Amino acid sequence: MFKKFQNWALAFSVLSLSVVSSSPIDTPEYGITLRDTKERFTIFTEGSFASDIVEGEDGSVSWVATAAGGAGGGVAFYVKPTKEEINIANYDSIDVEFDYSIVEDHWTAEAQDPGFAMRMLPWDSTGMFGGYEELEYFDTGAPSGTFAYNIKIPSGYADRVIASSDFDSILGFALKFNDYQRGNNNGDEVKVTLKNVVFNAKEGAAEDEAFNDGLDDSQRGSVVEIFYPTKDYSIEEADLTEADNYEKHAWVYLPAGYDADDKDTKYPVFILLHGGGQDENTWGLSNKGRGGKIKGYMDRGMANGTVEKFVLVAASGIARKGYNYFGGELRNDLLPYLRANFNIKEGRDNVAIAGLSMGGIQTFDIGIGENLDIISHFGGYSGYSFVTPTEFIANIDNNEAYNGLKIHNLYLTCGTADSVYIRYPDVVDAFGVWDRVETFNEYTYIDGTHDFPVWFNGFNQNIQLVFKNNSAVETELEIDDEIDSEVEVTDSIEDETDSVSEDEN
Repeated sequence: MFKKFQNWALAFSVLSLSVVSSSPIDTPEYGITLRDTKERFTIFTEGSFASDIVEGEDGSVSWVATAAGGAGGGVAFYVKPTKEEINIANYDSIDVEFDYSIVEDHWTAEAQDPGFAMRMLPWDSTGMFGGYEELEYFDTGAPSGTFAYNIKIPSGYADRVIASSDFDSILGFALKFNDYQRGNNNGDEVKVTLKNVVFNAKEGAAEDEAFNDGLDDSQRGSVVEIFYPTKDYSIEEADLTEADNYEKHAWVYLPAGYDADDKDTKYPVFILLHGGGQDENTWGLSNKGRGGKIKGYMDRGMANGTVEKFVLVAASGIARKGYNYFGGELRNDLLPYLRANFNIKEGRDNVAIAGLSMGGIQTFDIGIGENLDIISHFGGYSGYSFVTPTEFIANIDNNEAYNGLKIHNLYLTCGTADSVYIRYPDVVDAFGVWDRVETFNEYTYIDGTHDFPVWFNGFNQNIQLVFKNNSAVETELEIDDEIDSEVEVTDSIEDETDSVSEDEN
């Protein structure tokens, strides 16, 4: 529930981010205290989603957070003004103090009193919705007031962060308005003034170590932006006008060692899709900072040899008239553009597609259903076809155009606390014995909800499976089943349509 994102999602289009700074004073009354040193808050601007952000002379920071389909906004902060990380394993609790009040005429009468979430932002996070790990949700119990609370850091929390990001290094934290299933309508607003945050170190805790992932620059991939030409596939070819042609933005990850001039060395391509109400920025892949969580997974996996080198494209699965029309764009525009502009291998064996939620639906209904002849690796993260598994399999097997075409890898994941999990066991049972699938893997995320901790984990597992020797041997996926994901569950996949406007976060 992971952004150095521009246009993070449609759900946030109502939010405007503006920071007003007043003249600082030498010793702030309010701020963040770390190892007995108090300093002014340092806002993680690009990772925040709020309006009217004001840094007060007294050191406080105020903002207005807005309800947005369960993804109420908030502000993210660095733990250190130097933007260096701390090791969360060195701390046992966090004290937080803030004032809050509902905004008059912008609050649903039936809504519960405001609630909030404290999120930790690991080293690879791109903001409060980009690669976070939930710490705790808490209710205030009144429509307005001052809230002071001690948040205990669970004993296994550092392990949870490590499982997500490979290190316990924390870049920042975020205070998020919780508007999920609390009676809020989109547009409800709460004003927040953050006064104090204190990270309480464990007795005898070691000093925080500077972050080091063990890689040098030659082992890190790069990220570039592309704008590829496409058109409105809801319109018949004969009726197309110039206005129906347009360009779409996407992010492209190039593995370490990629050389545009080396035409003899080519790579497979992995197309990664987002969920409803989101866009190509949702996964957090970026050419800024460290590039986001999935870039770290790819860099480290390719460096240690557990992941085959490939080019990845984080694209928007929303065509001009909705997600149902992405198939024509995928086949006729996106893949040809990638092969024309990057060193991409030919053939279906060298193409993978995966996505979260709505993107998982597209992976099945568009990826397998419409493009099995050009793609052979697939991944669904909390998403699979709208039709029953039996019907889906029959539709594919009865398509003569797909005779003899194997699915080399099919990966599925879903959390047990996800609202769509009710269908998941049947989906796993059906696809696990489908003779068209050469290698099938699934991971049931215990206590996982319809959110990014599940999806980031799924992506990390998925990339370790694709583009390797295709065989019928199932690969065992091991991960700590005790890792919790205390995050909100969004609307069922069955409610996602081509006019989806709600964010999964």
